[in-house]
Amino acid sequence: MRFTVKFTTSAGEILIRDFEGANPDDVRARVLAEGNFPMEVRRSLGAFRRQKELGADTLILFNQELLALLKAGIPLLQSLELLVGHGKDPLLRRSLERVVELLREGMSFSEAMEQVGTFPAVYRANVVAGERSGTLPDVIARWLAFQAFAQTSRRRIVEALFYPAFLIVVLIIALGVIFNIVLPRFAEIYNGSGIEMPRITQALLDTGNFVRRTWYFQVAGLVGAVVALRWMLTTESGKRQWERMILALPRLGVLYRMYHSSVFTRTLGVLLSGGMPVLQALEVIQRTTPSERMRTRLHNVVDLVRAGTSLHLSLEQSKLLDPLAVEMTRVGEQSSALPDMLNHVSDFFDQEVEKATTAVTSLIGPVLILFMGVTVLGLLLAVYIPLFTAGSTVR
Repeated sequence: MRFTVKFTTSAGEILIRDFEGANPDDVRARVLAEGNFPMEVRRSLGAFRRQKELGADTLILFNQELLALLKAGIPLLQSLELLVGHGKDPLLRRSLERVVELLREGMSFSEAMEQVGTFPAVYRANVVAGERSGTLPDVIARWLAFQAFAQTSRRRIVEALFYPAFLIVVLIIALGVIFNIVLPRFAEIYNGSGIEMPRITQALLDTGNFVRRTWYFQVAGLVGAVVALRWMLTTESGKRQWERMILALPRLGVLYRMYHSSVFTRTLGVLLSGGMPVLQALEVIQRTTPSERMRTRLHNVVDLVRAGTSLHLSLEQSKLLDPLAVEMTRVGEQSSALPDMLNHVSDFFDQEVEKATTAVTSLIGPVLILFMGVTVLGLLLAVYIPLFTAGSTVR
């Protein structure tokens, strides 16, 4: 089981980290063994019981308005008071009302957001870095730039995959119409006419009959596929299995690794630019990454860094990132320009992923069209060949 622990370190820092353990006492003992003091141990929410968080678009709009107010010289509390009730999202309004109340009670902005629980962890980590360094407006500006890039990349990928997905849906509908409407009509004609049918036509008619007789098995198979897909996308073990399958694919595995390397390096660069220590930034990424593979291996990276190992050696030993990212991390550490190097390597990975995605999706369209044409033509020929044969016989 996974538990979320809030604890204090020997340096006096208050951190939040996820631990695997059989029960809360086991996790508490592990935290104490590391020289930390656990303040709160609670079981992490499961895949079907996640606390609702603010959407990306809502949070971006809120931060754009907040940044404008802060740059105008308006204090943080007054800026938040001005923003309360202005948003259309009811969750944001309720969250801001509670944040303002907690700020008036003396909490910091980051502590108030953590108490409310609807703000994403990566965003809270950026706010913590901005508060500690005294550069909250600059940190928010960097976070907005990061989100703008992430939204643009996500939109490009979705747009690139929309056309192939549309073709696949059309092919499935066409095959459904042929097997359930066209073939039964022709089967009635051929059965009563005594026409000798070619093997391909007979095989096609037998396939159509089998599909119609076993529709309940098909429904059960579809339900099973949906359940299996949901298991892979929502549970820890399922996500690990899904990632193993993707990484095993020759070209797609490399692109998948590049994509997560880009997300990791860019997020780490943003957090470090805001003044957050490396160890705490790694723990934030470990808690928020959607990749189960990365979350598991980041446990080892965090432990190695805490023990005094350099970041690039920890990443190299864990086999977490693409080798280029590890090498750029080494250069950044030696030149004391780690955030800049991380941003450079993430830009490179983004360009590579974008080029590969564009090339693959541009190829998928023509291939699917050709496959659809050949499939439908083959089915129609198999259906109509007996009619042509019968017409020739009559003449």
